[in-house]
Amino acid sequence: MLGLGFANGAWLGHLSFLVLAIALIAPPMPWMRAGVLVASLLGLGFAIGFRNDLGLAFWFVVLLLISGSMLLRYLLAEKNARFSAEEEALRSIFMADMSRASARHLMDQGNWITGRTGEVLINEGEAISHLFYLYEGEATVSLHGQLVGALRNGDLVGDATALSGEPATGTVRLVRDSHFWCVSAPKLRQYLDLHPDARTVIERHINSALDRKLRAANAALAAD
Repeated sequence: MLGLGFANGAWLGHLSFLVLAIALIAPPMPWMRAGVLVASLLGLGFAIGFRNDLGLAFWFVVLLLISGSMLLRYLLAEKNARFSAEEEALRSIFMADMSRASARHLMDQGNWITGRTGEVLINEGEAISHLFYLYEGEATVSLHGQLVGALRNGDLVGDATALSGEPATGTVRLVRDSHFWCVSAPKLRQYLDLHPDARTVIERHINSALDRKLRAANAALAAD
């Protein structure tokens, strides 16, 4: 007999509780929660059908209740996550690979604001205070007083250094009244430190946005 109790199929119980432990500390992926639920059902069937062990069956019932409640909470959060038209646009551009509940939670860290013509969102050489998503409006980007680019509907503003905390590489000024979502850069960095699954998604979208801006800038230079 194995000293750790892995004989006679008891390994299934150990594996199920290991999966549960991982699910409790890992990002809330639905496949992980569903996996715990399936493992619980298999373990319960084994304990009753093959081992006739009511003690082992009790612990699988406990595991089944825990995993079932975890999955149910996830599904309810997904179902109850609601987005307005502007929020749906933000989610599709910036949070498309996140669950609806996770996107809702991250979006709630910021605010929707209307900016006026001439308002400066970012000053060159200064730390970026906020990351912006320009839902509707227009802004110019200048470097050393020279116009180098423009930002329009659907663009991120401040994405170049918002996550690094480095000084802004240019000045961004609104050229017409604009509506945008913004989140404090320090708050965003702290949030992503606590939610590494969200960091992976946000960094990927920011890098993609920066790549599009770079290609557009190169195209504009080539056309001059």
